[in-house]
Formats: sequence, C-alpha cells, structure tokens
Amino acid sequence: MGFFDGHYVDRKACDSAFLRMHQRDSIGDRVHVIFACFGLIAMFGPVTLTEIAFAPLMVFFFVRVLNTFPVWIHGFGQPVVLAVLALAGWMMLSLRWSGDPAHGWDEISELRWFVLVGLIFPAIEKRKVLIAAMCIGIAIAQLAQILDAFDGFGIEPLANLVQNHPGRIAGWWHPVVGGSILVGALGLHLPAALIGTGRSRVFGVLGSSAIIVGIIATGTRGAWIASVLLIVLSVLIGAITRRIRWKRVLILAGALVVLAIVAAMLMGDGLRDRLDETRTELAQIMDGQYDSYTGLRIRMGQVALEAGVEHPLVGVGAGGYQHWSNEQYPESKVHAHAHNSLLQIWSTLGIVGVVLWTIVLIAMLRASWRIWDQRDEGLYGIGPMFAILGLILASLTDSIELNTQTAAMLGALAALSPAYRPRLGPEASRSHDNRPIGEYTGVPESVE
Repeated sequence: MGFFDGHYVDRKACDSAFLRMHQRDSIGDRVHVIFACFGLIAMFGPVTLTEIAFAPLMVFFFVRVLNTFPVWIHGFGQPVVLAVLALAGWMMLSLRWSGDPAHGWDEISELRWFVLVGLIFPAIEKRKVLIAAMCIGIAIAQLAQILDAFDGFGIEPLANLVQNHPGRIAGWWHPVVGGSILVGALGLHLPAALIGTGRSRVFGVLGSSAIIVGIIATGTRGAWIASVLLIVLSVLIGAITRRIRWKRVLILAGALVVLAIVAAMLMGDGLRDRLDETRTELAQIMDGQYDSYTGLRIRMGQVALEAGVEHPLVGVGAGGYQHWSNEQYPESKVHAHAHNSLLQIWSTLGIVGVVLWTIVLIAMLRASWRIWDQRDEGLYGIGPMFAILGLILASLTDSIELNTQTAAMLGALAALSPAYRPRLGPEASRSHDNRPIGEYTGVPESVE
C-alpha cells in the first residue's frame, strides 16, 4: 500500500517546491487555476472542444516551466501516472502480436488524458475550486440536453449545437458516452445529497436530481443500470460508515420516481420505445438471436471472453479485438471494442493488462479517499471518489478507457486526486508523514 499512498514522495521537497513557485510567480499561480478551471468546464462540451479544452493550460504550463519545475516533478511522479506508464508500456509491447497495430496506437493514445495529473498539479491547492469547475461544466452540458429536448426552442443556431438522436436526449454527446459521463457526474453530487447539510445538501440534491433526469433522457440502458448501482453502493458506504441519513434515502427514493416521470415526459414516446425494444431484444436473445442492439452487445462480450480464454496471459494485442473477431467469425458485426472495459482489456492485454488496469483504478480510488480534506472541502471533496466509482460501474457496458470523453473525465478525476498535495497554510507546521490529509471522521453538522 506504500506505493498507492505515495510513500516515496518527499513531502518536504514537494512543499518546498510549491513555496518556491508561489514566491517566484504568484500571478502565474492564479492564471494556472483559471486555465485549469476552463479546461475542466470545456471538457464536457462537444468532442471537438474536449480535444482542445486543456490546450491553454498546456501552453501556459510550458510558459512557466522554469518557475514550476520542481513542482511538476512531483506531479508527474504520482502513483497513478506511474501505473498508467506501466500500462502504456505493456500496450506498446502487445502491438508485436496485435492484428491491428494502427488501431492499437489509437487505444494507447487515449491514455494521454492522464497527463492532466501533472498539468493540473501546480493548482491542486485549489482543489475545491477545481471540483466546482467540473460541476459547472456538467451543468452546462445538461443545458444542451434541454436544447435537445426542445429542438433549440425553434432557434436554428441553438438547434445546431446538439446532435439529433431520435427518441434520445443527449445534447451534444453521443447517448452512450453521455450516459457514462453523467453516471460519473452523479457521483460528484451524491455524497452531499445523502449526508450533507446546509448549502451542500441543496446543491447535492439539485445536482443529483438534474443528472438523474439527464441519465434517463439519454435512453442509455447501461447508464440506467450503473446509476442505480451507484446509488445503492453510496447508501451502503454511508451505512458502513454509520453516517447515512435514512430519512433522506427514503426521500431520494420517492424523488427518483418523480424524476423518472419528468424524464419520461421529456422523452415522449422515446422512453416507451426503449423499454419495448428492451423486452423484444431480451426475448430474441432467449431464442438465440443476437441481431439486436442488446444482442450484439452480449455477443461482443462473448467474443471477448473467447479471446481472453484463448490468450489468457497476454491477450490478442492492443487494437486486435475486432481483427481477431473478424478472423474467427467473418460474419460477425462486432465493434472496435467489447463495450466492457474489463472484457476488452482481458481480451487484448490478457491477465497482465487486467492487473495493471486494476492498479490504476486502486491508485485513483485510494488517493481520492485519502486526499479529502473534509474541513476545507465539505462533502464535495469526496465527490471525485464516487465519480470514479460511477465510471467503473458505467464500464460494465462501455469501454470508458477508449472513448475520448469518458477517458478525459477519468484523467481529470485522477488529476483531482493526487496521493499527496502540499499544505502551505496554517497546517504547514504539521509533520510530513504519510497519514491522509482528511480521515473520514464523520460529517459535522456545520459542514456546508
């Protein structure tokens, strides 16, 4: 566990590096936070905007590199970054036996989003502000869902901002990708909604409600399932820590029914069509027919299992899933990935890849728990951990590590959860040990 907790990070050297940066470039500190917030907001825009969202931050990072040099050494040396480098190295090696190395490079390129850990690290002292920026970006994207629901209110420029998916309301996202993103976004708000007080509870309830309506409106059934699982898991965690407010859980359950009705009204016949389609597809699957949308998903999972069983240790190579499937089943219509992160990684990278991916996720979850400063950040400080859990649950029906926008969100959440961040305020005099900054000690009534 020492690796996951970043025991090798020199706490005193890291604090000194931040102090040096503040003394040499205090104006740059503020600009860095602004660019980081801009990126965290813009990344939830259309995919083209996602690709360039952090370009200003990257440029500015190199502009002030002499002033931040010691800081970024610690940023790029975080456990999750080292774990991702190991995974990328294994993926590159697997190209030697991949049937489609070109597509393999495409898959490797999606790991680029973890560079955000180092780029955002100089601004990590403002973690509370960065989390708020992410929430704002999601809220703006949900406004696009409203435009989608009402066809831009008859205004052509507004209508052109969103995609048109009949019977599904996803704004400028693809419905499947949008569903996965919103499941992660739900995790940001759930802790405050379930156990927060004051303003924290208000924002948490409003945010969770809007996102639940948005998830239903996307028509993405995998996201529906993942969101329910995330809510149940959140309640269980609250029960284990004995901090859950059961009255609020009952209210939330009742609100879910109301929100489902609201979403159904927004979708019109779309929701009924999706439910009817689900029943029909399940009946077809029971009869051995896999030509439907759901049937194809199941078939792709079966193919991934077969590839993993045949090549258990090293897989068929990065990018080789579809090529291997087409060779084995020429008549198949499988996609480029298995729509399940675990099956996709096992089929292409084998057990070695699964172990490395597990290390990445553990590093993220462990750091997001330990980095939480409850006194300074309130309940939203633990939101990134639940957002990571949400994306993991969404990965049951989507390869989140291969889709640009979900991979970007995963990288951003990793950036908000380093194993260690400096303490240069009143707590700077505390010893530089390996204890977490904010142990979970309960939720004071005064937390807002």
